[in-house]
Amino acid sequence: MSEYSIKTEKKHYLSRQSSGYNTILLSIFCVLLIAFISGCGKDIYQDQKLGMTVKELGSDLDERWSLNGVIVDSLKPGSLAEKSGLRAGELVSYMIDERRVDSKKKFRNALSDALEEDENAILRISKNISASSLDELGIRVKRDPEERGVIVDNVVPSSKSDQAGIMVNSIIYTLDGEPASSVEQFNQLIEQKIQGARKVTINLARQIVADKISKVGIEEDTGSGGVVVKKLEITESDSSPAIREGIKEGDLITHVIDEMKIEDIKTYKDATKKAASADRVIIRRGEIGGIKLTLIDALGQIGDNRAVGPLVQLLESNDRWIRRSAANALSGMNDPAIIQPLLGHLLESDETDPEVRRSAAEALAKMQPVKAIEPLAQALRDSSLGVRLLAGYALGRIGAPSTEVLIKASQDPDSKVRDIAVATLGTIGSKVAKDELKKILEDENEEPTVKLTAIQALYKIGDADSIAQLRRIAASGDPRLVAFVKELLSDESENI
Repeated sequence: MSEYSIKTEKKHYLSRQSSGYNTILLSIFCVLLIAFISGCGKDIYQDQKLGMTVKELGSDLDERWSLNGVIVDSLKPGSLAEKSGLRAGELVSYMIDERRVDSKKKFRNALSDALEEDENAILRISKNISASSLDELGIRVKRDPEERGVIVDNVVPSSKSDQAGIMVNSIIYTLDGEPASSVEQFNQLIEQKIQGARKVTINLARQIVADKISKVGIEEDTGSGGVVVKKLEITESDSSPAIREGIKEGDLITHVIDEMKIEDIKTYKDATKKAASADRVIIRRGEIGGIKLTLIDALGQIGDNRAVGPLVQLLESNDRWIRRSAANALSGMNDPAIIQPLLGHLLESDETDPEVRRSAAEALAKMQPVKAIEPLAQALRDSSLGVRLLAGYALGRIGAPSTEVLIKASQDPDSKVRDIAVATLGTIGSKVAKDELKKILEDENEEPTVKLTAIQALYKIGDADSIAQLRRIAASGDPRLVAFVKELLSDESENI
């Protein structure tokens, strides 16, 4: 394994709560603690590079309590692990691999590695922006609870930042190479840059979701300090993961980050192997108090209303990892008390982490509350494709009461929003929904991809009226649509 620096992140999560919450949490925590102390397995792995031995969790902890990670069993004096602050008895739950990419080969290798297991990667991107004033720049930031930099809180429409593709909830690391570690520091630096040179290079992060590198939609070339986005490619419908994340031609990609979840010794070994080429590795770990991440999973396993209060309070944590676990646990429950808290974490304006927003949409889809219709309609405009799809799915599950907002969304300026709304109208299948789908197919200005979705929606409804409409389309002579309709109605193609 090549040399790399190691950094550890440790959070002390336990805080004051109400007495009822303490009673529930303490009871579960005590049982979990006993299981933790007695249940560690015997499987051991010696990490020669970091200079520590890790131990696998026993089956009782792994299966009964849904714990994930490996335990630090011992450390070699003076080792990288000891110098980084790791201690025996801590739970290692994530390994974060960050690589500088200053050539096409390094970029492609790093991105392929990151996408390999979970189809997720984080790109650090530098954007050059010129502006004559802060108002023209049009950006506001807020504190990052994880202290990686600052988080974009607002981007003024049509501002220089908006035109550059900067999106809400992006993490900003540096300005012209200088760390922006606080809101105050960011404001001071950005004012100096704009009032002085009237331009600034903002280095920020965006998450890419794709099953392989060819689907990302970037044609790159080697640049100074990274790879330059030479061309953006369409890889799905009328977009691509890169386009959705605000990446622009001319942007400089400086780093690829891979967040790897540690579940056992095998995944620990796989993560350390993948991190062989890393410039920096961040290990997320915690002592017994830090096992709250896995304690949250245990609360979710309880499955009754005793766990709702603790999980809802944990959903308000400043730490995204805790919010992720709490939202995931809540998504498996069916209690009306969780609807309002989940709505508070559904929209991008309220929740920075897309995984939390996804879990919120998934839970709302299961419970189908009518009060969630308007927020779910807003979530159709989320920057994350996964959130948008789950929001559409949830509206479809709610059914007929969602028809009005879906018709409105089917007329949205953004074709990605229209596409999901149209597909969901097919799930509802009412006369009003069918009439709207017919209008879309008759609209000469509508994009072909949306029309194809409308055709599929009518086919899904499948009644005589819908099939008759599809037959009329097949006879219309529009080559972009005819082939698709005939394929859908292949059993009846001789009669069309």
